[in-house]
Amino acid sequence: MIRRLAVVGLMTFIWVGLWGDVSVANVLSGIVVSLVALAITPIDHPPIRGALRPLPALGYAGYYVRQLLVANAVVAWEVVTPHNRDNEGIIAVPYPPSVSPTVLTLIVNSIGLTPGTVVVDIAEDPCVLYVHVLHLDDRERSRDELLELERRAVRAFGSDAACEEMAGLLRRRHEEVA
Repeated sequence: MIRRLAVVGLMTFIWVGLWGDVSVANVLSGIVVSLVALAITPIDHPPIRGALRPLPALGYAGYYVRQLLVANAVVAWEVVTPHNRDNEGIIAVPYPPSVSPTVLTLIVNSIGLTPGTVVVDIAEDPCVLYVHVLHLDDRERSRDELLELERRAVRAFGSDAACEEMAGLLRRRHEEVA
């Protein structure tokens, strides 16, 4: 209740600020508009399905920065050399079904911000990211690198269930390779 009152107060303050005049009519109309907006659009947040684990978060950040630097160097070298050695392709990379939308967004953005890779599709059944890779010299190594990025992100920010599912995905992956 206190939270809703605070939101109504903030929205009314913004409303009055937009009108540029503090008057009884502006304040009352701001309250009415705020109440109508809150009735139409609930402000309840979905339950948080994750955690913040500081040491794994640092490990994720370090791994991502290293991958980012390597990818930048590879793409920069590609730009300055005259021959084209692109061997691009799309690979499927599974992700844990119970991963939260926030962690999945982190993973997708991390992949997309790394030069030479971009997520082109996200399937929910089964849970798979389809990633376009510019230098797809070794399909299995590229998939393993993306799985490692996922593992680190889920370990740093995911729920316990997502961590367990990620471990299961990696076990199945190692069994496929072996």
